[in-house]
Amino acid sequence: MKENSNPFSAIAKLLISLGLVMIIAKLDLFKIGPISDYFKWEMLLIFFGIFNLLNLDIVFSLMLFAAAFWFLMPEMSIQLSPLYKEIYWPAVMVLGGIAFMIRPFTKKLK
Repeated sequence: MKENSNPFSAIAKLLISLGLVMIIAKLDLFKIGPISDYFKWEMLLIFFGIFNLLNLDIVFSLMLFAAAFWFLMPEMSIQLSPLYKEIYWPAVMVLGGIAFMIRPFTKKLK
């Protein structure tokens, strides 16, 4: 196993993840409403998804993002067609399969 040469990389990834979640909340990118509406358990899933994405764990981050967006969709003011409920989880499974296929390449990058 390759050791991390930078002892502060975990702190850096944590700060990047937290900063990105706060930018999402401040700019109301998901169109949920005031900042207080963003600090829910679903945003924790997105936070840990970003953190795992920075660690190049694409499969787990995809699962976290998919679950978070599934639970956030009813609260978003974005109007999506009913078709998204029909194809959401099959599309997530396809993306998960692709993520598993490229996983060996991301392991080499670590």
